[in-house]
Amino acid sequence: MTQKKIVAGLLTGLAAGVVLTLVLSSKKGRETSKNLLKGSRDLKEDLKGKFNDFVDQIQDKVQGILK
Repeated sequence: MTQKKIVAGLLTGLAAGVVLTLVLSSKKGRETSKNLLKGSRDLKEDLKGKFNDFVDQIQDKVQGILK
């Protein structure tokens, strides 16, 4: 599975989760918004880490080829 497919799958899952959360949520709007913001921050940090790992892998491969 390519990194592109993984990111697309994560974003699709995120969108589906947001829609389901909004539709099925029994909490007040303000509480729901806080939960969504926290979840999006967590996802952002996770994606940053995965992207940085991906960049590191590419840099290692490029340096290996250049040596």
